[in-house]
Amino acid sequence: MVKVDGEWLCKSCDPDEVEAATTTTGPRTPSQRSATLEELPTTTSGSVRKEDAMKWLNSISEPTDRQLRNAFLPKPSGFSGSTYPTSISNVRVTGDPKFVETVAGLLKPIQELEHGQTRVEINLQKTEDRETGELTGNYALYLSVAERG
Repeated sequence: MVKVDGEWLCKSCDPDEVEAATTTTGPRTPSQRSATLEELPTTTSGSVRKEDAMKWLNSISEPTDRQLRNAFLPKPSGFSGSTYPTSISNVRVTGDPKFVETVAGLLKPIQELEHGQTRVEINLQKTEDRETGELTGNYALYLSVAERG
């Protein structure tokens, strides 16, 4: 066990979590981690064909709450710019209210990442029709985690 900012972390249980918590070099982009997803064949544009994506989806198991929380890579304190080309974790769910609410229920363990070292960023809003500017009745949920400054 290693104590980081008053919180005990199990180094042998989750060395990535300890490393992330003990790194204090200032704003940085988290390193990408490997997964079986990387083994899937892609087209020249980087897309995974539907058949392969469906087989992959069928082969993965539902994560435990802890695995879901540990999978998140927080946005570093002081980070600015687009997170799209980085390994920073973001979740976007869009659709009708029932769909967004149902999927959001799967993401509840992320709330536990709100503590002394990180904060949960959440944006829940009705979506707008780009052409008319009117609200659609659908929703968008954006979730991410950021290091506290």
